[in-house]
Amino acid sequence: MALRPLRNATITFGLVSIPVRFYTATKSEDVHFNLLHESCGTRVNRKWWCPHHEKIVDSDELIRGYAISKNKYVTFTDEEIETLETDDNRALDIVEFLTLDQIDPVFFEKAYFLGPAPGGGKTYRLLATAMKKEGKVALAQWVAAGREHLVIIRPYEDGLVLHTMYYADEVRDFSAIEGEEAPVREKEMKLAEMLIAELTEKKFNPLQFKDEYRERLLERIRAKSRGKAIVAEEREEEKGGEVIDIMEALRRSLGSGKPAKAARRAPARTAKRAAHSRARRTSKKRKAS
Repeated sequence: MALRPLRNATITFGLVSIPVRFYTATKSEDVHFNLLHESCGTRVNRKWWCPHHEKIVDSDELIRGYAISKNKYVTFTDEEIETLETDDNRALDIVEFLTLDQIDPVFFEKAYFLGPAPGGGKTYRLLATAMKKEGKVALAQWVAAGREHLVIIRPYEDGLVLHTMYYADEVRDFSAIEGEEAPVREKEMKLAEMLIAELTEKKFNPLQFKDEYRERLLERIRAKSRGKAIVAEEREEEKGGEVIDIMEALRRSLGSGKPAKAARRAPARTAKRAAHSRARRTSKKRKAS
C-alpha cells in the first residue's frame, strides 16, 4: 500500500531548491488497550474539566497558555502560532555537510522518508546520489509544528530520509547519574575484548529480531477472545546482591558460541539461572576427569 504524504517542504542549499514530501518512516506495533468502565465494559472518554466553572469544556473552547507566574498565562490561539511559521523558515535549509559518525545517536528523535514532490525529481536524485557517493549527510534547520527543528538528511536506499534531532540543551548531562568506582584489571579487559570480538557481526540484520513479548501478548488476547481463562504462573523469588566472579564468567562465555536469539533477549534472572547451570555442569566434568 502506497504511503500518504504528510506535508510538503523544500530542501535548499546554495541556490538549489528541491521540493519534497514527508512520509512516515516508522510505525509502532505496540499493543494498545482501551480503558473501559469495569461494571459495564463501556469504553470511557477523556474529558477536559474546568475547575473554575466546575464543568466539562469542549476542545474548541481551548487555547494555549504559557505560564509566566503562578496562575498567570500568556495565551495564544492556533492562528497566532501559525503566523510564526513563514514560507522562508518552512524550508529545509541545509547549513552544512558532515559524516554520520560525527553525530551521537542520542540526538536522534524521529525518522521520516523524504520523497520528491512534482517537479523535483531530477534535483532530488542528484542530491541523494551525490551525498551517497561522497559519504555525507546534511545538517539542516526547519520550522514546523510550533518549533524549530534541527534535522539530518541522509541517503537511504534509493532516496533520502530525514531525522529530527534533539538540541544539545535537551539532552541531559550524563554526569548527573550516580556512578560507582570500580577499577578494572588488565586481564578482565582482555577477556572482555575477546568476547566482544567473538560476538561481533559484520552487518546488522534487523530481520532476525522480533518483539516476542508482543507475540505472547497477542496470543493471550486471542486465547481470551476464545473464552480461555488465563492462569497466572508462579514466579520465582528473585535473589539480590549475588557476587559474580567476572573473570570466571568471561572465561566460560568465550568459545561457548553465540547465544540463541531467544536466550539473548531472556530476562536477567533466566540468563543467570542458565549461567549457574552451566557452571555446575562444568564443575562436575572437572571432578569426573
